[in-house]
Amino acid sequence: MTGQQFSPQNSRPTVFAPKALLPNTLDADRMQKPVLSEIQSKILLALLLRGKVSSLAILQAVGISGSTWNKEKMLLQNTGLIESQVTRELAESGVVRKMEFKLTLKGRQVAQNLLAITSLIGDESFASEKIENVLELIVKT
Repeated sequence: MTGQQFSPQNSRPTVFAPKALLPNTLDADRMQKPVLSEIQSKILLALLLRGKVSSLAILQAVGISGSTWNKEKMLLQNTGLIESQVTRELAESGVVRKMEFKLTLKGRQVAQNLLAITSLIGDESFASEKIENVLELIVKT
């Protein structure tokens, strides 16, 4: 300390701006990036395990309400993780329109990574034999 005298004004501790220390957590632009919720993760894993399914099958597999599914479905479609496919089938009562959902390529990659993470952390909601069966499926595709 050459030329500086000790005074109460000079003795204040240096305070760093939190943004300089934690740029990823406080950067507003980075906080706007999509992050998967627990429900969305379960939906992606359910689609990975089941392939192309109806809304009812997703509701039963994940255990959510129809309104929650509608909200999450829109978010997952907007991020390009799932897509819908409308088919028509001939039934006794006439032509029946069915809407089914499946993972996009990007959604499949995300779901496969979720499955790998799930198997590493030992999530009990997916049985280990299911994980092994799906891992075999992933390797084949």
